[in-house]
Amino acid sequence: MNDIHNLNGDFIYIIGDGGIGFQTLNTQLPENSMLSITKAIDVYGADGVEVDVQLSKDLNLVLFHDDRLETSTDGYGYVYEYDLAELHEFKYNRDIHANLFIDEHIVSLEAVLQKFSKQKIKPQLHLDLRSWLYDSSLYNSTGFFSVYASKIVDIINKYQYYEYTYITSGDINLLKELSQQDASLKLMIETNQISWAIEQIQENGWYGILANNYNISKQDIKYAHSQGIRVVVFDIKTQPNQVKAVNKHPDFIITDNISQLQQILYN
Repeated sequence: MNDIHNLNGDFIYIIGDGGIGFQTLNTQLPENSMLSITKAIDVYGADGVEVDVQLSKDLNLVLFHDDRLETSTDGYGYVYEYDLAELHEFKYNRDIHANLFIDEHIVSLEAVLQKFSKQKIKPQLHLDLRSWLYDSSLYNSTGFFSVYASKIVDIINKYQYYEYTYITSGDINLLKELSQQDASLKLMIETNQISWAIEQIQENGWYGILANNYNISKQDIKYAHSQGIRVVVFDIKTQPNQVKAVNKHPDFIITDNISQLQQILYN
């Protein structure tokens, strides 16, 4: 597809949703699992992956989407109630036929960075921070955000992955804490209030916007671009919606069908 106009040199980056996409009968690998993440990069050739990040009891960054473990694993409760070693033992078991043959367990963000940092062409890593999931008996939001942000900053610095990491949250206070700890981070607001988001980004010197494809228009994206602000769109599962997303000219598309989006963009 020709005539893309954005802030990436008129090139749309393809980002796999949780790896190769959200788990369905057609996409049978658990999202945020190492196998799904690896397949998105090494087999499908995505430019990067989006993963969901939570903090364990022993303050390790863990990849898991849902609020509670029992919705998709054989664990029970919240990620923050367990140490990393305990979380590693939990197996994905969402009731999809392929899980009879898949032995995928919860993994840490560090395990993914260890792999990605060794690759010659380094994949993008889009971190969706689950800011509301913490033990309120131990922290208030301010205290949790300080710890959470420091762990994010530490691990990106450890693997020198600044250039390839994009950090998203819908919580302004968490983004401010991250920015205070390291102003060089590429921080993005998850929002559907584009004008408000642009004001916040300009005020704080942040990087971009993450918006649901259904709630952002081509005009919204053009306006964001005019202000030097990148745009990521997500929640794109069908071929018609992939085409609609491409025609809005975002900078990144988080997709549940990598190969289909590649065909739309390059054929």
